Amino acid sequence: MTVILLAVGVSADLTDGFDRAIIDFVRRSAISGALSPLRWITELGSTGAVIVVAVVTLALGVLIGPWLQGLAGAMTIGLASAGNQALKAVMARARPDLLDPIVVEHGFSFPSGHALLSMVAYGILAVLIGRSRLPFGVRRAALVACAALVFLVGISRIWLGVHYPTDVIAGWTAGGVIVLAFARLSRSVSPAPAEVAVDADPEAPRSDPPAPG
Repeated sequence: MTVILLAVGVSADLTDGFDRAIIDFVRRSAISGALSPLRWITELGSTGAVIVVAVVTLALGVLIGPWLQGLAGAMTIGLASAGNQALKAVMARARPDLLDPIVVEHGFSFPSGHALLSMVAYGILAVLIGRSRLPFGVRRAALVACAALVFLVGISRIWLGVHYPTDVIAGWTAGGVIVLAFARLSRSVSPAPAEVAVDADPEAPRSDPPAPG
């Protein structure tokens, strides 16, 4: 719903003031030096980086299980990329012209592919890590790192001058919906905890199948 509202607002030129205010804030000379690393951080949301994350997601499923979740995660990342391109073609929003871009990007602007794909890729990776049996501290650190990467990649697109803030918000929102859908639908792929517990402890109580008749 948020993406639809943003799309309507963009089409009706209702978001221009908001976009301008955020761009002016991000491009302030007082913080330009601190944000300069965003030139490289933005690449973590590129197609090449997202492909690497998809491969890591698949490998993670194979190594720490269940492998079907890793496969589903990798496929979801690929489908999200295709869906993003379709949505861009529908909206056909031109790139920002409010200031000189630091880098040059081609194609349409809404939604931000880097924001959407980083949300999906690192979000799904976070879901799988959160469900794993890795130590709690490792899982928490990985989740914080994934969230920080998604945020920084989105901000980088605004700072570089290649996306409006509303492009980034739309990308984050659409990507978040995809991650939530993946998390919900992939629960059925999880291994049965009771079976794992019984295998580990043969003396553990188990439910006998009902007698015939």
